Amino acid sequence: MNDLNLALKPELKSDLPIKVLQFGEGNFLRGFIDWMVAKMNQKGLFNGRIVVVQPTPRGRVLPKLVAQDYLYTTILHGVDNGKEVEEIEVINAIADGVNPYDNWQGLLEYAKSEDLKFVFSNTTEAGITYQKEEPLSDEKAPVTFPGKLTAFLYKRFTTFKTCQCQKGLVIMPCELLDDNGTKLKNIVMQHIDDWNLGDEFKAFVQEDCTFLNTLVDRVVSGYPVSQAQEYEEKLGYKDALMTCGETFGFMAIEGNDEINEILPFAKAGLNVVVAPDIAPYRLRKVRILNGAHTANVPAAFLSGLDTVDEMMAGEVTGPFVKSVVYDEIIPAVNLDKSMLTSFADDVMNRFKDPSMHHQLASILMNSTSKVKARILPTILDARAKGILPVKLCFSLAAYIALYHDAQGVPVEVKRAGGKSGSFQDDEYAVKVLKEAWSHYQKSEASALFTVKAVLSDTRLWGSDLSSDVDLTATVAKLTHAIISDGAQETMRALLHKN
Repeated sequence: MNDLNLALKPELKSDLPIKVLQFGEGNFLRGFIDWMVAKMNQKGLFNGRIVVVQPTPRGRVLPKLVAQDYLYTTILHGVDNGKEVEEIEVINAIADGVNPYDNWQGLLEYAKSEDLKFVFSNTTEAGITYQKEEPLSDEKAPVTFPGKLTAFLYKRFTTFKTCQCQKGLVIMPCELLDDNGTKLKNIVMQHIDDWNLGDEFKAFVQEDCTFLNTLVDRVVSGYPVSQAQEYEEKLGYKDALMTCGETFGFMAIEGNDEINEILPFAKAGLNVVVAPDIAPYRLRKVRILNGAHTANVPAAFLSGLDTVDEMMAGEVTGPFVKSVVYDEIIPAVNLDKSMLTSFADDVMNRFKDPSMHHQLASILMNSTSKVKARILPTILDARAKGILPVKLCFSLAAYIALYHDAQGVPVEVKRAGGKSGSFQDDEYAVKVLKEAWSHYQKSEASALFTVKAVLSDTRLWGSDLSSDVDLTATVAKLTHAIISDGAQETMRALLHKN
């Protein structure tokens, strides 16, 4: 069987100019951003390709891209009207790649390109952090992504300094950080000061370059290890970079209408919005997508289930997920309800997709911080409206119940059906929750002491949640019910009361 390359797929040869410098060549960028560039090119709307930059010294993707003439296959799955769908496509949006650790000069050459217009990145959240760098050098790449970007922009500035042309770049980080563009720009400005690169260059970055805040949303699981041979037989070739993901994709970009012209994602039919403020889209994602995960996974895990699609298919857990989202989360969130409901409909379909095999144990990682960021604000919004969201109280109870008889760090959990499982959480949180369970004497009254010990810890939550007497009592009652009757039976009883 032949390997994927231009000899195998000569019709995918492209002479489009390189318009994008991309820091990162991993699964997400290839399965979402680069896929979107290919979609725009197919419709004649962007007409540009990408040079990828290996983000770490020990990269493994770039050599595979080179071997395949920068071609790779995206395999996207989803659920549409209750039916599973699959979309397979070979992507030719990448034109070149550079390892800056052994070819820094090669990367700086692209700074002199008149065709270059954009910078994309996904270097993980840790990539957009400030770290003091060694003095700037044309011989050696800075260590960090912001350092490399600053050096690249400086080379571009000095190259075009004497011409009367605007050669600033549009910089669009895709790291999952609030205000990611603003944070990246601030770090670049710090490096300019560290390296004494001058006020003229500082003005170039501030006035001629545009840093965009973004929100991206698509699960890209990457290479299908267990199904690779099956796909190779189906495709008729070998592809070391097969990239699996979900058909759903969404991006919000903070900017004005001009962004839609220079980056015509929406014109290509892609699910991308440009808005002056993308905070509502971020809030929607955290409360509904992330919130639905965090609210429902503890109980599903305790019930012996292993994946999100199993949770959605359960006769009790599936309806419970929907009720939590539509009956409690959406009414509490202070955003347009049609916007929230439409997104929730997409989320329900995404959760049902069996091809993703999204493990509940992985969602449980760092549960305490997730409950604080994703569930607690919704509960507090509901309480401010005079509502006691009982199913979200159950979510808190199920989270607390995870630590009943829990052992060690990672936390070892006893589950229904004689199963066990483990997940990682903050050591302080584990300590507080384990100590709280020492108050429990298999009664609802003692459960109240356990729940108070958890909810009153201001280090965990930022305030004393136990001061809400009705909330605390309800969580305690449900915590005792989970231990006495099981998570599924408690959920069933709550659904019957609905």
